[in-house]
Amino acid sequence: MQEHLLAHPRDAQVLLRAGEMLQGMGRYDEAAAHLQRALTCGGCPLGTQAGDSPPAAGPNDLAVLHYEILQRMGDCCIVRTDLAAAHRYYAAAAALAPQRAGPRVGLGTLAFREGDLAEAERHFSAATRLDSSCGEAHAGLAVVRQEQGDYRAAFHAYLRCLELDADNMVALLGLFQTSCQMGSFAQIISYLETYLGRHPDDAAVLFCLAALYARERRYGEARAAVRKVLSLEPDKCEAATLLAELDQAQDPLGPARERNP
Repeated sequence: MQEHLLAHPRDAQVLLRAGEMLQGMGRYDEAAAHLQRALTCGGCPLGTQAGDSPPAAGPNDLAVLHYEILQRMGDCCIVRTDLAAAHRYYAAAAALAPQRAGPRVGLGTLAFREGDLAEAERHFSAATRLDSSCGEAHAGLAVVRQEQGDYRAAFHAYLRCLELDADNMVALLGLFQTSCQMGSFAQIISYLETYLGRHPDDAAVLFCLAALYARERRYGEARAAVRKVLSLEPDKCEAATLLAELDQAQDPLGPARERNP
């Protein structure tokens, strides 16, 4: 990629791909710098003076390029907590490609962070209508429902997200929380076990699973899970506390029947 940048320093497509790579590496400041240059070289109005009117759609390929850069810039600005800039870029992307769900998800995320649940719900709902297979949109709507106290609706929205994206951590942990709030654990245990089959060293999910096993009185499995958490994160106080509680627990059904309390 560096060679391409040296050979084509003003090529908006090359700058976009470089920005995407840096974003994937977590180097958001560098990513934003490349994306900003891509906006300028690509002729997008927001590349030269952020805050002006959204870019008008030109030829299809140029409109797609502008959309991708604007969407990526919004994503970078959210991570960098420059929320005002993120709003400008997402709004411009939404104006340029009103049929795409991505900008709506971004605007919904911003509204949620600002505490405007009604606006967040409006954007996430719009995103699910535009693209029913957008897992992030369903996860966002679930977070709003959970915050509103509608745990059953949140639970089903998280499930829908996981059907589309089994590795979505927001949905996994949200499903865990809503399961605890509703007192229903069987379905989330299955999702967490499936996830850990692919990511066996994810300590956060392991700890959630250990807590659920403990609630279901599956003490042996809970101990095994929490011990693995401590092997991965020896200083995790919550895991040490849970293990102490498990070691003191008396299972009247015996270890052979832990899976069928």
